[in-house]
Amino acid sequence: MTLSILNRKFLNKKVQWITAILMTHLMFNVTCMDVLAHNPHDPVLGLGISPNFVNDKTLFVATYGELTDWSYPDILRSTDGGLSWTRLPNGMDNRAKFSSIRVSPHFSQDNTVFVTTVGNGAGVYKSIDRGDSWQSFNTGLINRHVMELEIAKSGTDTYVLFMAPGGGELYRSTSIQADWTKVLDPSGSPIGVIAASPDFMQDSTVMVARTTGNLLISSDGGAQWSDKGNPVIDGIIHDIAIAPGNAKEIFLATSEGVFYSDDWGDTFIQKPANLPIEAINNIAISPNYLIDKTVYCTTITQAVYKSINRGNTWWLHKSGAVVTGQALTKLAEFSELQISNTFSADGAVFLSAYDGLFISTDGGKVWSEKQTRQNLITGLAFSPSFKDDRRILATTYFGGGFYTSPNSGAKWTRSSPAGWEEISNKGQLSSFDVDFVQNHTGSPIAVVTSNHSRLGFSSDYGRNWNKVLSIPQFPEIASGNVYVNVIGLSPNFDIDQEIYLGSRIHGVLQSKDGGVSWRSTVEIPAKHDISSIVTSPNYASDKTAFAANSEGAVWRTQNGGDNWSRIGSDSILSLGNSKVFMWLAISPQFATDRLILVGTNNGIYRSIDGGDNWKQIANPKIGPSTVIQQIEFSPNFGSDNTVFVTVRGKGLYRLNMNSLGWVESTSNVGLSLLNKNIQFTEFRISPNFAQDATLIGASRTNVFLSKNGGLTWKETGHPE
Repeated sequence: MTLSILNRKFLNKKVQWITAILMTHLMFNVTCMDVLAHNPHDPVLGLGISPNFVNDKTLFVATYGELTDWSYPDILRSTDGGLSWTRLPNGMDNRAKFSSIRVSPHFSQDNTVFVTTVGNGAGVYKSIDRGDSWQSFNTGLINRHVMELEIAKSGTDTYVLFMAPGGGELYRSTSIQADWTKVLDPSGSPIGVIAASPDFMQDSTVMVARTTGNLLISSDGGAQWSDKGNPVIDGIIHDIAIAPGNAKEIFLATSEGVFYSDDWGDTFIQKPANLPIEAINNIAISPNYLIDKTVYCTTITQAVYKSINRGNTWWLHKSGAVVTGQALTKLAEFSELQISNTFSADGAVFLSAYDGLFISTDGGKVWSEKQTRQNLITGLAFSPSFKDDRRILATTYFGGGFYTSPNSGAKWTRSSPAGWEEISNKGQLSSFDVDFVQNHTGSPIAVVTSNHSRLGFSSDYGRNWNKVLSIPQFPEIASGNVYVNVIGLSPNFDIDQEIYLGSRIHGVLQSKDGGVSWRSTVEIPAKHDISSIVTSPNYASDKTAFAANSEGAVWRTQNGGDNWSRIGSDSILSLGNSKVFMWLAISPQFATDRLILVGTNNGIYRSIDGGDNWKQIANPKIGPSTVIQQIEFSPNFGSDNTVFVTVRGKGLYRLNMNSLGWVESTSNVGLSLLNKNIQFTEFRISPNFAQDATLIGASRTNVFLSKNGGLTWKETGHPE
């Protein structure tokens, strides 16, 4: 090299600083559209694009479930360019977050999609029916913490897969293989980036970058490797883009800016141009690069920059995605930047971010945001008088807030915003839970929470809210509003006025005066989502309640919330190191059978002594390694011995369980729904189940009803 990397870095930073000032006014005059960021955010954790997007408009995204970041993430599919989305739960039983989605280059013919996960256990999933069902694709893997996956087109109907688990090794598979073969051994640092040449059919080139910064290149499909060292000296490579044209031109997105090589990686120069002096986290090249010389990138604070001269000069076209401050790392704010394979025809560029999914169809000048979680149903509740009034309430996320149905879910009416104006005037209402006061004399009283520290009461089935109370902040625990996940009402609320709230970062809060004042729970650690709270049916006498959090812990109070202790710590064993969204269910006959169940990402555990001792249920349908999302006892459990369980990716099971908590028989009453890409986020059992055998469940925006204990289901309507 005629100029050392160190000298070039110093000189280029000065040029970059001066150029950035000169280009400021130019950037503001670029044709673009500012799309206002929204709150709540709409995180996209992975993105897959059909290679025939211009015709099929098919996208896949990984995102948090209907209950946002305190639920397991989901895979969604759109076939209209992001206007509407279908959840794809069949076989997707992962307990950890997704790391990538990749679509077969022959998707139009083979309908194949791959999804990878981080954490221990899930590894790689494969679908051969456009995501309608998923199967594990892990044969040959020891480490299933998958950081990266890329697909290279190797023939007219074949492809090659390259996959990097977190241990530093690289695996290879093909479209005709059912297993993985290791092609790179660990060398002390993980592989953070994989890139395959767009001309892989001709040049067989694949590149990887280790987290230490070293760039490795293979020109024979991964058999032999050349270590190019670290072209960024002490920097880190965050992304690689290989230009068409025999893999000679390479762009690196690094912690020190954009680096460029035109000699197959032997030498690199820095191309700072007018980019901000900060890390570049994504870079993508036009499929027509040999003609249009177009490159796109994002920095850790700005998205998206475009160059039409090989990266020598960049223009900012604001996508509308903003830095939220809520992503796991600064690099994760803008997670992926992709260009349509049919770019010359559709001009499509895609940005996935913690703030949402943003798409441009004119080469990056004008952007639009595609919502994935609009008006999702998060909570359901039967009226205690359902036998007579047929009333059901629903809560929604990022939508209209609260809805009521007078006819078992066939028709829904949005609640009056009266009392909620302060929140609704700032944007759409979001809520995560709703319940009715039990054992109440007179018209049923409904209780809901909003996403911004409010608690509401309604005496007309949620059509109006006669009392809306503010939940105070607890700065000694955590700053900001209390975001409520779940409600636990005392069954004796009319007399004791007791309410428990489970929050995202403030732990468990309790009120003994109907929500007027609150106290925090010292023993239960904050900063972990409270995913479930239940109170004993005999709370008036035994003062017992249970709470579970995303750390995988169960807590119990036996003195009305004055003190809490962790129970089952040596026997309730979750899997992996990811969040565990526990679910608690307490027997209606708790006074006599002392039975309580807890669902984990490792099956169901049961206690028959009020929580003192726990044993795992061994039944394979709900036992070890299954991911449990919800458990509900029949209100007539003492006589019908019925329990319903949602198992992630598997369906809704109806169990016959004896008083000792052991399963005697199971039937999957949700399989017909699962085969239609429907799995319930929330389901409820009628309080008159013995007479009407009624169940109701919600999946994204739709409500489903069964009048025969789950044997058959009918879609009834959806809140909107």
